[in-house]
Amino acid sequence: MGIYNILKLKSCSCPNCQHIQSWAIQFKYGDCWRHEYNLFDELVWDRNDVGVRAASIVLVEGISEDTCQNCLKGDFYARIFIDDNKIVTASLVIKNILFPIDSDGDYLIIN
Repeated sequence: MGIYNILKLKSCSCPNCQHIQSWAIQFKYGDCWRHEYNLFDELVWDRNDVGVRAASIVLVEGISEDTCQNCLKGDFYARIFIDDNKIVTASLVIKNILFPIDSDGDYLIIN
């Protein structure tokens, strides 16, 4: 995945068995330099930027670093919503997002 950032999710359910645990999610948006974020943190910019800083609402895809402690499945995808450069919500899913062929990567500017 190259250089990326990490979103720490606490008390999030496994999309396979719904077991609640903490997860680390790799994603590429903002200044990609292994910054660690929690929900509601503001993104850092101005070095190794991926994305559009001026975008209002963005859907970003990530991937889990962890496996479920209950069912032992892993490699889940994450849907991360960014609103005015703040991470506002995220969820784990089984299937990846099919981005348009002309998109710039693993994100979609909604507004």
